[in-house]
Amino acid sequence: MIDEIHVINLDRSIGRLDIFRKLNSHLCNTRRFSGIDGKSVDRDRLVRDKVIAPNLDYAAGSLGCAISHVTLWREAVARHKVITVAEDDAIISHQFERHTKALLSKVGADWDFILWSASLRCYAWLNALPGGTGARLEFFSGDVMTHVADFQEAKIEPALLRAHYLLGTVCYSISPRGARALLDWCLPIRPMIVDFAGFGLRLNNAGIDCLMNGVMPSLKAYVCLPPLAISDERPEESVRINT
Repeated sequence: MIDEIHVINLDRSIGRLDIFRKLNSHLCNTRRFSGIDGKSVDRDRLVRDKVIAPNLDYAAGSLGCAISHVTLWREAVARHKVITVAEDDAIISHQFERHTKALLSKVGADWDFILWSASLRCYAWLNALPGGTGARLEFFSGDVMTHVADFQEAKIEPALLRAHYLLGTVCYSISPRGARALLDWCLPIRPMIVDFAGFGLRLNNAGIDCLMNGVMPSLKAYVCLPPLAISDERPEESVRINT
């Protein structure tokens, strides 16, 4: 069962947090996490602390995002507790709490990572059949941004599918063991080419969700389909007017 959702939000993004709370007012227990601002972070200190490599070329936004997630993974390890994370542009199903409770009760206690969301125009790579047969799932936004209420109110019966590789960190849960594995692999965050073995793909590490895939195949990872959360791609000003 998910006790609390940690919502990553920059101190300078008050409007974004307000929108999140209005869109997701049905959630019973959320906690704002003060996101790391990549524009003001001390990179030299991060290098000394072996959080990043000296030659890491992440953009400021990608760096702040990465350190925010790393900080929450450390909390999962320190508290020995499952952590659920949402970024502040997440739009979450009205049935999120009911569905996640039911799905977690079925998946067993030894899972490491569950992606509840779909990052639109991104992919998930699945273990489609026993014996190593893989499949690539691509998400398209379609008209969902003009029918957000329909998405949130939809009557669905989601399932958890075993995943080999995943992109996007809009909304996920991570176990202490999964968090430890990601910390051991990702730190220090460094330039590298991530090989999506078996799928004929290699990606330059431009963000933490890409780097995570260096260890994802060794984890017991899942993706939820249909997704229970999506990223809000609408301009913030238009969302404020309509909410």
